[in-house]
Parts: sequence; C-alpha cells; structure tokens
Amino acid sequence: MSKNRDKVDSAITDALSSVTLFSGLPKKTLQQIASMCHEHRFAPGDEMVTQGDLSGRFYMILEGGAEVRANGHVVNTLGPGQHFGEYAVIDSQPRSATVVAATPVRAYSLASITLRPLLKEQPELTYRLLLNVCERVRALERSMT
Repeated sequence: MSKNRDKVDSAITDALSSVTLFSGLPKKTLQQIASMCHEHRFAPGDEMVTQGDLSGRFYMILEGGAEVRANGHVVNTLGPGQHFGEYAVIDSQPRSATVVAATPVRAYSLASITLRPLLKEQPELTYRLLLNVCERVRALERSMT
C-alpha cells in the first residue's frame, strides 16, 4: 500500500473514531470499516437521501449539518459524529425520511452489502447500532405524548 493511501486510511480511521457508533472500537475494526467507506460532499440544499428510496447506504456525518425531514416536516437535525440510514441497511425497506444538507457536508457512507456482513462479524458494532435504534424509537415515542 502506498504512503498516500496509508495517510488517507488513517484520516478515515480517525474520522470514524469520532462517530458515536464507532468510537472506542478497536483500531483494526476501524481500519476494516475505513477500507469500505466512500466519501461524499454535499452543498447546502442537496438531498443526501430521499424518503421512499430503496438505496441501502449508511451515512456518517464528519463535517457540517443536515435536516431530517419526514413527510415534508423537519423532525431532527444531525451534525458531526452522527449518522443515519441504519434502518434502510437493516431491513432493506424504503427510506423513512429525506435528509437534506443544511450546510456544506462531508460524509462517509457504507453500502448495505458491505455493512450487513460486518454487523454479523462485529457483535459490539451490532449492539451499538441496536442501542441507537432503541434510542430513536424512544425519542419518537416521547415526542408523541
């Protein structure tokens, strides 16, 4: 592997460690995840994902902010270290919300075809993802009362 590629992988690994879902995971695991990531940049107003789409990508925001919109209403905001798209990866159903860049956004994504096997191999990662899903469901329940 070239020195330039090593630097890129190291930068991705460092960035992943700042994402809540991945913080504290062993460096080897982070390197494995980093090797599967794709970088994306979005301008303000760009739709990162669209409600109803069947795209199975999981996104991690490294820089910038985004709005989560369901049925045309802003239901959440996301910033650095936060992620979205785990539902689409887990159940392969249409996206439940649109995510729009509110500022310039730099994000990494993982395709469901690469993330699903990783979840089977890494029980700690799967457990963290499950906890995050529970947290989001509970927040939704609280907002409905």
